[in-house]
Amino acid sequence: MSEAPNVTHRPLVYVIVLNYRMREQVIECLRSLSHLNYSNYRIVLVDNGSKDGIEEAVRREFPAIAVIQTGANPGYTGGNNAGIKFALDNGADYVLIVNPDTVTINPSFVDEMVDYAESHPEVGIAGPRVFLRERGKVQNTVLFAPGLWRNAVNWFRYRMNPQSLEFSRDEVIEAEVLNGVCLLVRAECLRQIGLFDENIFMYIEDADMDYRARQQGWQVKYLPIDSVIHRQKREGYQMTGLASFLLRRNSVYYLCKAGKRLDAWGYATLSLLLLFVRGVLTLNKPGFGEYLQFIGRLAAAYRVILFDRKLDESFGPPFSIDQR
Repeated sequence: MSEAPNVTHRPLVYVIVLNYRMREQVIECLRSLSHLNYSNYRIVLVDNGSKDGIEEAVRREFPAIAVIQTGANPGYTGGNNAGIKFALDNGADYVLIVNPDTVTINPSFVDEMVDYAESHPEVGIAGPRVFLRERGKVQNTVLFAPGLWRNAVNWFRYRMNPQSLEFSRDEVIEAEVLNGVCLLVRAECLRQIGLFDENIFMYIEDADMDYRARQQGWQVKYLPIDSVIHRQKREGYQMTGLASFLLRRNSVYYLCKAGKRLDAWGYATLSLLLLFVRGVLTLNKPGFGEYLQFIGRLAAAYRVILFDRKLDESFGPPFSIDQR
């Protein structure tokens, strides 16, 4: 990652990569990022207490990369915030947040994104084109914020015509929500709206940040610039798993933050009702008890959010669910 003599005229970009027990994937991600063509960037690795030897491995292979150890697992939000704070304290003009399970396929994508952002100062957050698991298969990263009726309509819309909800195409568009797999965020925007909400832990944090940016007058843009392959895992999304819990809990939390309390109540009620119906259908199966426990945890979290109670273990992260 060499610096050209004329780096000073290019905005300083800090690239944040977060590790939590993904050592080999992170090393591969860092190797690909080290070949970016951009002339003025720094990489920061944040580790959430993985204890997998990542710090020693990175310092050995990438001595120029700054390593931050949080010493615990504050989630996607807390870990990335540690890196963002470091970047802002060290003069970043932009922060590029990149998932650890990605590999760069276009070494010029940061140049292209910064060029666009510099010529469009109203853009606070931008996301490039991302490929899902293989080159050529575009991941739809232009999303909608959670909402009771919108989720219901999109559920039917997707089953009628999946392509109708795919917006990551060949033109620049304004996005309500950009998937956080790869985001370029203007430092000025971050200083104005704040960092990720650490109560969220992970999932829906991108919707929350994009909402706050738009509320302050910033634009959120999808850019058709090839960037990375997202090697998203296929497993770990079972109905009673951590991802399922956090997506549901955080949707209600987000709706309350956005002042849509009626929507939040409706979302929570329908969510529990549908889960209960699924539970009844599994009544005589081995996973029934686990299902009931999951519904109980989610109901407790909803109660804390909807009744404005102090956030505690019943809100989560769900300490009784394995966070691996």
